[in-house]
Amino acid sequence: MSTFSNKIGLIPFTILTTVSMTDGIIMLPTMVATVGSISIYAWVETIIGVLVLAYAFSKCGMYSKKTGGLGGYAEYAFGKSGNFIANYTYAIALLIANVGVAISVVAYASAFLEVFLTPFQAALWAGLVLSGATIANFWGTGITVKLGFIAMLCKVVPAAVMSLCGLYFFNPHIFTAAWNPHHYSTLHAISASNSFTLWAFLGLETACSNMDKVQNPQRNVPIAVMAATIGIGVFSLIYTTVIQGIVPNEVLSASNAPFGDAFTYMFGALIGRIVTAFMIFGCAGALIAWQFTLGELLREGAYEGYFPRVFGQLTGKGIPVKGMILMVFIQLVMLVFTTSPTLIKQFDALLQLATVANLIPFVLAMAALDIMQKQAGYNSRLTRMVAVFGGIYSIYACYACGMEAVTYGMIATLTGYILYGLHAGHAEKIYSSIGQ
Repeated sequence: MSTFSNKIGLIPFTILTTVSMTDGIIMLPTMVATVGSISIYAWVETIIGVLVLAYAFSKCGMYSKKTGGLGGYAEYAFGKSGNFIANYTYAIALLIANVGVAISVVAYASAFLEVFLTPFQAALWAGLVLSGATIANFWGTGITVKLGFIAMLCKVVPAAVMSLCGLYFFNPHIFTAAWNPHHYSTLHAISASNSFTLWAFLGLETACSNMDKVQNPQRNVPIAVMAATIGIGVFSLIYTTVIQGIVPNEVLSASNAPFGDAFTYMFGALIGRIVTAFMIFGCAGALIAWQFTLGELLREGAYEGYFPRVFGQLTGKGIPVKGMILMVFIQLVMLVFTTSPTLIKQFDALLQLATVANLIPFVLAMAALDIMQKQAGYNSRLTRMVAVFGGIYSIYACYACGMEAVTYGMIATLTGYILYGLHAGHAEKIYSSIGQ
């Protein structure tokens, strides 16, 4: 049997790439409502920027011969320290983002149970959710894969129903009334919404990690990634816009369960509660998968000598349990330090900081792309231009997150360089032994 027959074609890879970008759904309608329906302009700007990044990452995946994902890309231009800082900041982004997902679970659960949680209670329950999602991974990857797929359906199906059936309930007057409640200028509104709309494409950076499993990757991967990006962008634009025309902005912008509230307005309280329950499971299942992904990222870093060895210690089933326990402890500390008066404000703070940390390896990858293509024997002017514009967009997206998020992101990055200095000697010993 040829190896070609074991590879997937354009349509299956497009579907897989689309699925990898469905985890930003659950709280997105509430977040864009805090700016107003004028955020529709931010969708246009974000889709264009992410399309540039998607094309650039598809090229990175084709040209790179190094392992380590974003870190491997950065290594072409910045050496081993670049590899470390890219994977370190990406790990920080996932640590923070997963705390935000746990907050989403608690927000929907509080709406489902119709209870008010104090900041302390919300942090306590979010900590229990994080711990439970981590423990669920201790028995192997089989349950993680199954729960991840079911969780994806629990989120995507309600959003798809909203995109279709919601049009019947759409009220232009509600949408218009929510246009610009804070009287922002258009540019300010776009900047204020950018981190929320960018959140919809969470997972974009991992979409090109399986290039060797795709038939004719030079043709199919860019097409699949671009098609998936456009699909997610249009899909997110539709369901957020439809909800903004169904739920009054003063309700939506303070909602802990925006999809549940929207279905309540459409079909009554019972259906709204059912959808809320689906979203709780969908978000919790996704959190299990993302905690697994984070554990694997830290494990790989430990093997490379970048992260403490505890992250690489495996059980008999191949699970880095000790490292995952330490990982949860770090997340619980983050949870305490980001406690806010409302769940929405806490989710917002986490989202902004996670976005900044996630964009740092994006900038490094864009800076390395031209070197990457030249070492692979190519010299495309289009690829070079895409890398430049992708880097500029990533820097702008950092700026749009606000100075507080940028400051904390910079502190986290500089701390990473100190950690790299402490572990660099250990890493060099590992590379030397590999070379021998």
